[in-house]
Amino acid sequence: MIDIDYKAKLDEAVLQSDVVNIFATLLTVAVEAGASDIHIEPLESYCRIRIRIDGILEELVQYPKNLHESIISKFKIESGQMRPDEKRVPQDARVSSVTLTNKEIDLRANTLPSVWWECLVMRIVDKSKKIPPLEQLGIEGSNKDIIFRHLEYPNGIILMTGPTGSGKTTTLYACLDYVNTTEVNIITYEDPVENKMAGLNQAQIRADIGFSFANGLRGGLRQDPDIMMVWEIRDRETLDMAMESAMTGHLVFSTVHTNSSSETITRVYNLWAKPYMLVGTFNLVMAERLIRRVCDHCKIQTSVKDDPKYKYAKESFRNFEKEALKKEILSRGIDQQQRNDFINNAMIYTGSGKDPITKEKCAVCGWTWYKGRVGLFEMMDYTDEIKNMLLDGKSSFEVESIALERGMINLERDGVFKIIKWMTTLEEVYRYVKAKFDK
Repeated sequence: MIDIDYKAKLDEAVLQSDVVNIFATLLTVAVEAGASDIHIEPLESYCRIRIRIDGILEELVQYPKNLHESIISKFKIESGQMRPDEKRVPQDARVSSVTLTNKEIDLRANTLPSVWWECLVMRIVDKSKKIPPLEQLGIEGSNKDIIFRHLEYPNGIILMTGPTGSGKTTTLYACLDYVNTTEVNIITYEDPVENKMAGLNQAQIRADIGFSFANGLRGGLRQDPDIMMVWEIRDRETLDMAMESAMTGHLVFSTVHTNSSSETITRVYNLWAKPYMLVGTFNLVMAERLIRRVCDHCKIQTSVKDDPKYKYAKESFRNFEKEALKKEILSRGIDQQQRNDFINNAMIYTGSGKDPITKEKCAVCGWTWYKGRVGLFEMMDYTDEIKNMLLDGKSSFEVESIALERGMINLERDGVFKIIKWMTTLEEVYRYVKAKFDK
């Protein structure tokens, strides 16, 4: 929730055209509200500042266009990495700063020339926040068993997949923190190094001088590593080196940009990997999204009987083996009341935005219905059955269908389980999950 006092100071700084105080107060407002990004944008007749809280952009303030160029130039000068006089091409910078509440943060910033002047977007990395343990990310049921089992393996590839802002970074660091002991040598190749962790040998990639992900992996093999992490597999060379590292006895973590765990198969084939290479090196592919949690303070029970998304949610379990489904429900701690509320009565919990006692605006969520976020996880475990299907030339669609029948928890199923457990809503799950809607 946005701090009213600092918001008032920001408004006052804008009225006085005080660029120095605008930036200092803006960073404080964003960090205290738990924002992940700051957007400073020129429009046709005015400019605005928005911040992203729990994945949703919220407008913070508007200001006149004659102030915009000074704000952008101020940041360029402070960064020391951008040319103030260059307005024709995008520029990147990474800046460390301290808020008015004495919190150290890193800003990953980018400018983009638009038809109405330059846009500035800043990703906030709050150094005061610690990487949470895996148990607190929302990994439940069979997904929890799968990931902890694979983290004990001595070699192979574990891939994270999902769009920007889906939580991949946090989950990847949580995995590294879990395997980080004095008995193993861990080397990471990152661009950028977002979190400095004790016990890891973290390297910053410098593509401009030839220090690429692939070259880093190649050189890293001479550093006697047990575990290696490459920030992203972008090309064939990096994929080849990751697979070679896995085949030579190393556990390799990485990310790739696809929408689901099954689509990763197609992506890897497009990078010219052969089925036998995929089968011989891949252990686990995880897809992730971040969804908002229902506000615990103002949540109320609501009927969704007439919501078409309720039908899709129930259909997600249609081809689920009965015994596997029963086991999954028990492992997630879903009780009989929660099952009956959802399956038989079509009842879920949603936020109301109102304080349950005073009936005024909820002081916790600020009338948004949600507070905080939790991960949705999809894990494709490369079992012997899946490996044989890949060797037989089966498509990613066929592999996914069999995996779902055997009880794989995809993003949709994980989301529905979290709805049943009163953690989130149908709207929030299907805002991120692609369902097979009726025509």
